[in-house]
Amino acid sequence: MQKWQTELYATPLWLLQTSAGIALAAAVIIFLAGRTRFGREFWYILKPCLPDFKGRLKIAAAVLLMVVLLLTEVRLDVMSTYMTAGLLNTLQDLDAEAFWLFAAMNAGVILLRTFNGVVNEFFDQVLAIKWSERLNAVLTERWLADKNYYRLHMRRHAPDNIDQRIQQDAQDFITSTIKFIRGMLDSVISSMEFAIVLWGLAGVLNVFGIEIPRGIVWFVFIFVIIATAIAMWIGNPLIKYNYENEKLNGNYRYSLIRVRDHAESVAFYNGEWREEQGLRSRFAAIIGNRWRIARQSVALSGFNEMFSRGIQLFPVILQAPRVFAREIKVGDVQQTVQVFSRLQRALSFFRLFYEEFTAYRARQERLYGFLVSTEEQYSAQQPEVHEISDGLKLDNVALYRHNGEILLGGIHIDVKRGDSLLIKGPSGCGKTSLLRALAGLWPFGSSGRIERPAHSGILFVPQRPYTPQGTLREAVCYPDIAPHHPELEQAMSDCRLGYLVGRLDTTDDWQSKLSPGELQRVAFVRALLARPKIILLDEATSALDEPTEAQLYTLLRRSLPEAVIVSIGHRSTLDAFHNRIVQVGEAACG
Repeated sequence: MQKWQTELYATPLWLLQTSAGIALAAAVIIFLAGRTRFGREFWYILKPCLPDFKGRLKIAAAVLLMVVLLLTEVRLDVMSTYMTAGLLNTLQDLDAEAFWLFAAMNAGVILLRTFNGVVNEFFDQVLAIKWSERLNAVLTERWLADKNYYRLHMRRHAPDNIDQRIQQDAQDFITSTIKFIRGMLDSVISSMEFAIVLWGLAGVLNVFGIEIPRGIVWFVFIFVIIATAIAMWIGNPLIKYNYENEKLNGNYRYSLIRVRDHAESVAFYNGEWREEQGLRSRFAAIIGNRWRIARQSVALSGFNEMFSRGIQLFPVILQAPRVFAREIKVGDVQQTVQVFSRLQRALSFFRLFYEEFTAYRARQERLYGFLVSTEEQYSAQQPEVHEISDGLKLDNVALYRHNGEILLGGIHIDVKRGDSLLIKGPSGCGKTSLLRALAGLWPFGSSGRIERPAHSGILFVPQRPYTPQGTLREAVCYPDIAPHHPELEQAMSDCRLGYLVGRLDTTDDWQSKLSPGELQRVAFVRALLARPKIILLDEATSALDEPTEAQLYTLLRRSLPEAVIVSIGHRSTLDAFHNRIVQVGEAACG
């Protein structure tokens, strides 16, 4: 029985044994990797993406099938070397019948390898899509949960460019993970399998008079291990440089977006030169870091290229003496070249992948850092909060700065249902911060006692209200007002937005299309439709003329007679619409 027949008949048992070996090796690797920083960070990112037990069984089955397909691919590669060797040997022996048999078998192996590769690629794509879907859900849920998006924005040392981490870093992390794991599996399996084949082809290697049995096998292992160590030493700085590259690119994109979002202000100020100066500075930082990456990458890729090409001649040179001694045929030399090349490529996977691995580690650390930041306990001191049916009471409430100093202290407020309170004081004294504390959003700590209705009964109206993407109807009814509220059109007319009723179902970027005054009137429409128990107005009419301001406050009081209205403003015209006024003076500001 010829060698290729022996290998073919042994394939089913080989698949079974190798699968069991991979399962055992995977368990050991997972156990050991779990004790490394890399492993802990990877598991921290992966764990939230895993579904329930039934879903995990499906994932396990899919992964098992992918492993079997990978093993089949390796086995077909091995069989291909035997088919090629047989083809060339029959050609050398002038055996036409055997030649055409091996030619047909070679064609069959090629077709099987192609089909196997297509199926493998399909499963890779399915896994990437499913994982991407789940990871994106985890990242966005964590970001929006407990108002993390706001708390992280207010933090002094928050993760940079969170949008980039959620979108780009997550996608690249998944793609690289699949490529890395598949490559490592292929590397380990191929190394073992082709080492066995090469062991059978190798003879005695004579080095300076010293005879080394199976020396070609030892040669390739030693050379690749040394080359991998050198490559890791050359490429190690790339981990830091790639991390910086992600950060600097994110900062540059954010600067471009700021110019777009504030185009009108920049134009009025004629600030193009200043924006260009800032953009050039940020892009210069990107270029400087790219030069560092380029120098290190060229050194790494140059070394890898030199090694990969330089080692190609060795199998022919090392086997040539055995051909001259008629111990082996040309087909055996060709098989040696194929096996040697495949073995050194398998052993060199991590060396060749290391440059990409440095970028992969940077992405993993960025995702890990973001997830950790969303789970950090909100440790700032909080006031004693009690929910009541209506009204608002603050007893000795104080707000603190990030360094622990008092921003605003000794606040005593007691307003009943139907009252209107106006808070006045110098700019920067902490009036808006007080409203944030009432909404539970002040991140640097506060103390005292607050009695208020549940959050669902409180509506905050900022100076520049927010509108989401979508139709005007969705923008006005944000976040949870019924889109087809029966009073919507009447409320818009009452708030002097009747001319927009016909465009309610038009999709546009309403945040930029509507003027500041129109956005403030939209906020009053929301208040009329939501009918909250407490309305917190933070200079909510600053962009409106005084007659419109008077109309809106009168409308609000008439439509919601039992609601508590708390306003912050500097205009003296606001006094007429409030029955209570609190002056926050310099002394109270601390």
